[in-house]
Amino acid sequence: MRTANTHKNMARCAATATLACVLGLGLAAPAYADTASDLAAARTKLEQIGTQTQQIYDELATQTQALDQTAGEITQKQQEIADGQAKLSTYVAGEYKTGGLSLLQVLTGVDDLSDMLNRLFYYGKVSDKQAQTIQEVKELKQQLTDKQAEQEKNVATTQKKVDELNAQQAEAQNVVNSLDSQLQAELAAEAEANAALQAGINASTAEKATVSNETAGTTENTNNGGGTTNNGGNTPAPAPAPAPTPQPSTPPPAPTPSAPSQSVDGGSVVSRAYSKLGCAYSWGGIGPNSFDCSGFVSYCLTGRYCRLGTTGDFMGWARVSDPQPGDVVVNSYHTGIYIGNGQMIHASDYSTGVIISSVAAGMNNNYIFVRY
Repeated sequence: MRTANTHKNMARCAATATLACVLGLGLAAPAYADTASDLAAARTKLEQIGTQTQQIYDELATQTQALDQTAGEITQKQQEIADGQAKLSTYVAGEYKTGGLSLLQVLTGVDDLSDMLNRLFYYGKVSDKQAQTIQEVKELKQQLTDKQAEQEKNVATTQKKVDELNAQQAEAQNVVNSLDSQLQAELAAEAEANAALQAGINASTAEKATVSNETAGTTENTNNGGGTTNNGGNTPAPAPAPAPTPQPSTPPPAPTPSAPSQSVDGGSVVSRAYSKLGCAYSWGGIGPNSFDCSGFVSYCLTGRYCRLGTTGDFMGWARVSDPQPGDVVVNSYHTGIYIGNGQMIHASDYSTGVIISSVAAGMNNNYIFVRY
C-alpha cells in the first residue's frame, strides 16, 4: 500500500512540475510587442507630419501677408497714375483754351496715353520732369504687378503642400487609430490568457500541497500504525503528551487600509509632473523611472504607478474651457499635464523623455483640455 501511494505521489509531483514549466514558458514573450513597436513608430511619424504642417502653415501666413502688402502698393500706384493723368488733362485743356496748342494736333491719331505723352513731349508742352515721373510710376506699377503674380504662384504652391500634408496627417492618424485598436485587443487577449495561466498555476500549487499532505499522512500512519511484539506481549502505546498550556491569544494584526483616493488638487498634480522631469520615455511605461504619455499623466493624477486609461479614454473626460494648472491636455494620440502659461509637461518621445514644452508645439493641433 505504501509503495502504491508513493508512486502515485511521485506521478503527481512530476505532472505538477511539467505544468509549471509549460505555464512558465507561456508567459515569456508578450504577443503584442510587434504591434506596440509599430504603433510607436506610427505615432512618431504622425508627430513629424504635425510639425511639418505647422511649419508650412507659418510659411503660408507669411506669404499671404506679403501678397496683401503688394496689393496695397499696387492700389497706391494706381492712384498716383490717375492723379498724374488728371494733371495732364488739366494742363492740356488749359493750353487749348489759351490757344497755345491745337487740341486737334495733339489728339489726332492718338491710340493711348503713351502716344499722347510722346506727342505732347514732342511739342514741348510737357516738361521732362512730368513725363519722367509718370513713366516711373507706370514702370513701378508693372514691377509690382509682376511681383504680385509671382507671389500668387508661391501661395498656390504652398497651399498645395498644406493640402498634401493634411491628407498625410489624416492617413497617419487612421494608421495610429487602427494600430491602437489592434493593440488594445491584443492586450485584452494577453490579459485573458495570463489569467487562465495563473489559474492553472494556482491549481497546480494547490495540488502539490495536497500531494505533500498525503505523503506526510502516509509516513505518520506507517510509524504509528501498531505496537511492537516483545516476548509474546504487546508493548503499550506511549501515553499521549499533555496538552500545551493555552497561551493568551495574540490579536490578529489590523488589516492594512486600502490606499486612500489620491488628491486631484492642481498643485499636487503639477508637483508630481515636475518631479519626473528628465525620466525616460518607454512605450507602455508607468514608472517609476520611465513612462509613456498616458502612463505619465496617470501617475501625476493619482500619485500611483498605474494606468487610468489611454488617450482615447481621456478624450471622453469632462472638457474645460478655462484650463488650470493640473488639468490634462489631450488629443487622439498624445497627452500631458497643463502647468499654465500655455505650457505642459509630458512624456514626449524616446529622444527627449519627460520634458516641458508649449502646448502648441507638443500637441500640434486638435487638442482639448479635460479635468479628472
